[in-house]
Amino acid sequence: MQVAKRYKGLAILWEHRFYGASLPFPINKNTTADQWQFLTTEQALEDVVYFADKFTLPSTIHSQVSSGNLSSVSLHPSVTPWVWLGGSYPGIRGALIRIRNPSTIFAVWASSAPVEAQVDMASYYKAAERSLTRNCSADWVAVTKFVDDTLMNGSEEEQISLKQRLLQARAAGPTNPGATVSNQTASSASNVEAAGVLMDPLSFYQYYGFEASLLPFCNVLETKNNTAAPLEAGLAATFGIEVALEAFLKGIAEIDYDSISGNADDPVTDMSWMWQYCSEYGFYQRGDPENPLSIETSFQSLELFQQECNSTFPEGLPLSPQVQHVDKYGGWNMTPSNVLFTNGECEPSASVVLLKV
Repeated sequence: MQVAKRYKGLAILWEHRFYGASLPFPINKNTTADQWQFLTTEQALEDVVYFADKFTLPSTIHSQVSSGNLSSVSLHPSVTPWVWLGGSYPGIRGALIRIRNPSTIFAVWASSAPVEAQVDMASYYKAAERSLTRNCSADWVAVTKFVDDTLMNGSEEEQISLKQRLLQARAAGPTNPGATVSNQTASSASNVEAAGVLMDPLSFYQYYGFEASLLPFCNVLETKNNTAAPLEAGLAATFGIEVALEAFLKGIAEIDYDSISGNADDPVTDMSWMWQYCSEYGFYQRGDPENPLSIETSFQSLELFQQECNSTFPEGLPLSPQVQHVDKYGGWNMTPSNVLFTNGECEPSASVVLLKV
């Protein structure tokens, strides 16, 4: 809005089909494959072209505009430049539409736009790891490896005990420190569910970055809940994995994630975006057991992501996301004119954004 005011422009806030109130069909578990087929990148891009070509200024707004010469004719893209601003997925669409329909959108500011659609996005949490303090990273890596190894190779007793500790840490919190998880509940929990607890502190990283989302957790971890001075080498290297694990679980329990500001997830938005990444974009943020600095459990696999897609949408999906529908515009090799690409220093999607043209 500040850019529009500065240059005396007309700002239009775009609502994507299948999101918000722009629902051609009710979105729920009963939405059919025949209905989901209308949620594609091409359809979304064509919506913009159609809108821009047919747009006329509503009379209620026209009367409020100070420029007396503003008319519906003068706002057509053939006369007045239309400039697209978008971040993340909207940034992708901006870059694509400059290639697809350059006569409709004159210029684009694409921020953190992952233009290279790919199924395997194991690199996603590498940015989060790089943003960590080195002692926090070392302990997180060590704890993740220990949990993965135990759940894969430990005895049944060791696995159940570890699952119980992990799930209790998640169930606990500043207002419920004595939460318990039964042995039966722990034994019935899957490895993915239990190991996924280690990723709870990463829930808000994409939205708030290291300082607001990860630093509070790292501080609790490295000071053993504010009872000791942090060590440069970290806890695992100094005292052993059990001390690091206990401190890690304490950090999970002590941080009140519900108190972090932000809008609650919208089930319609979640389902619509899931259809899009399951059908065209991929971006499966799997764990990478080959990465010696991985802070994501290897139980988060490509197969798991695909299973979740197939379970949510039992009909209508391809065997694997059809990333070629997006990458046909060039992906990393695209060279659109009049597009400003900007990216964050510790960008989670750094491996799929365009760093230079």
